[in-house]
Amino acid sequence: MRFPSQPGLIAGLSLQVTSLERATPFWCAILRPLGFGRTGGGPDHCLWAREGAQILLWERQTPSSGTRLMLRVPDQARVDALCAAGVASGGSLVMKPAARPFAPGHYSGILADPDGIRVELVHAFDDLPAQDGAERVRVPGADGVVLGGYLFRPESTVPRAGVIALHGYGSDATALASDGRDLARAGVVALCLSQRGWLGSTGDEDQGFRQPDDVLAAADWLRREVGLHRVGLLGYSQGGQTALLAAARAGASFDAVVSYFAPTDLAAWRAQAGPGIDDYLDDFVPPERLAACSPVTVASALACPVLLLHGSEDRIVSITQSQALVAANPAVGLHVVEGAGHGVPGEAWAEAWPVARDFLVRTLS
Repeated sequence: MRFPSQPGLIAGLSLQVTSLERATPFWCAILRPLGFGRTGGGPDHCLWAREGAQILLWERQTPSSGTRLMLRVPDQARVDALCAAGVASGGSLVMKPAARPFAPGHYSGILADPDGIRVELVHAFDDLPAQDGAERVRVPGADGVVLGGYLFRPESTVPRAGVIALHGYGSDATALASDGRDLARAGVVALCLSQRGWLGSTGDEDQGFRQPDDVLAAADWLRREVGLHRVGLLGYSQGGQTALLAAARAGASFDAVVSYFAPTDLAAWRAQAGPGIDDYLDDFVPPERLAACSPVTVASALACPVLLLHGSEDRIVSITQSQALVAANPAVGLHVVEGAGHGVPGEAWAEAWPVARDFLVRTLS
């Protein structure tokens, strides 16, 4: 049996069923089409394996009825087919196959085996999907990282300026496509990037530690490959944090920054935010990196025009985070979006987008 080669990946799952004889047809119908095969067993257990993962079924009086196993499936059609096969083999349909908002392209159906053990069959994008009006690109970052993204070009003008757009935590370049199209219509090239560790890009997400260096490398690529003279940055939440840090790097040469609701002082953020942020910081930002990942510590190095946008009702990243950056560098502008929370859905944020877009177009022209 070969376990996953990378530390931290799940090597297997042990499940309890009340009857192997009754459960086996269901699990055969689900696991065999996905490449699992039975590699061992005995009167009270059966081991399924595929490459670095294993699923062990034990016959016990108490089933693992509170467990949900998620299995990746190659496409939506096979999600549908496996759900039908599972029902025909003794299982039941808990949730019919449908698109779900958990990840880009996420489409899944949920079954229950004869003991009620739930199995979610999932298809999701494994790379950035095509976008209308965009060229999919691979851009070199720092440390050998390769960044996936979309390049939107104006149709009717020869561009001399561009914007690198960066998403927030848990997202990717697909969330930036609408901004990219709108910037291109305004005559600006838009390079919408997935940050390291997210869909389409290599490396490990690092909460603003080396991500700013990826942005500097991407800017060099944009100037070289597209022939631009002026480059600005646009970032949302963690992407705004990355943009501010990149603009403050020694030797950086950016002409404008727009940052939406970004954390700027990670030590203060811990005290200001609601439940979950302190756990996030404990697990992903070592204490020795707090200052290096906090734009407020390098605020004086922000030499280009900077505009912050922040919702007055943000409960995830308090508006005091943007106010702290303005206090550290009074040249930084702050546009408060009244009544808005964290994230861009909603009428208030839709009305604020022209403020950000026009600031970039005006400053870069």
